[in-house]
Amino acid sequence: MSAFLNRIKKRRKHLARWAKRWPTQAYRLYDRDMPEYPWSVDLYGDQVFLQEYPSRKASDEDRARQRVEVVDALCQVLSISKSQIFLRTRVRQKGSSQYERQSGGADAEFVVEEGGHRFHVNLGDYIDTGLFLDHRNLRREVASTLRGMGRKTPRLLNLFCYTGAFSVWGACAGAHTTSVDLSNTYLEWAGRNLELNGIDPEQHILVRSDILRWLPKEVSLGRKYEVIVLDPPTFSRSKKMERDLDVQRDHVEMIQHCLDLLTHDGVLYFSNNFRNFELDEGLARRAQEVTDRSVPEDFRPGIHRSWLFHAV
Repeated sequence: MSAFLNRIKKRRKHLARWAKRWPTQAYRLYDRDMPEYPWSVDLYGDQVFLQEYPSRKASDEDRARQRVEVVDALCQVLSISKSQIFLRTRVRQKGSSQYERQSGGADAEFVVEEGGHRFHVNLGDYIDTGLFLDHRNLRREVASTLRGMGRKTPRLLNLFCYTGAFSVWGACAGAHTTSVDLSNTYLEWAGRNLELNGIDPEQHILVRSDILRWLPKEVSLGRKYEVIVLDPPTFSRSKKMERDLDVQRDHVEMIQHCLDLLTHDGVLYFSNNFRNFELDEGLARRAQEVTDRSVPEDFRPGIHRSWLFHAV
């Protein structure tokens, strides 16, 4: 019996109970826990999103052999078929993480539940699945903060909104949401996620825009929000953008604009996944780092860092 199979058994036994309490149907079961098995395993209901991070030292033959071993172990421990496993190989290309799709069943898109909310996920057609599992705790905290505002309809601004998971949690907490992203695909997905939870997207705002350009315009209009979520990518480049986005270089500008958009008692949640990120010293004196509580139990420390800012 392989060390990988034993590890999966132990993690499954522990995390299955934890996930039921949370509750969530989607969580990380294994995350490169052992150097000799460079894989991550995410469960989405009864489907598996399996990613390989190949070692340069491993031969193609060794990788193929281990791939069979890993898939067989997951089928055995989870009592699933190979068609329920969506396998990706992560490939480093000029600083970006690309993937090669290897396998997976036909039904790549389906619905999972998290904290009583429902989300469309797709394990086969995109680099990511549509739901960032490591931000699960932060989504719940944002919803709790909105409920604690003591206002009938607080306003939530969700920047780099992706498929709108923060917006769903916020809307279900009674907030009016504004979700901004450059991708029409993700904004349409966000609208479907709102509808899936009984929320009329027409009563919320979905904006397709370059956020570096959109933020100063929003400030000039005098708009205000009780809660803002700023979760930028490490780097972004698109013909639709005025300039490239680099989170290390541009975070001061983005955070300052967000602070200008807060109500007098508003809060900003800032998070990113750049492992070498350093928060500006001046901003650090104003911020409270909340990474310890924002990284969930199924992830190892280092997956992201998060800060909480209060309005001046």
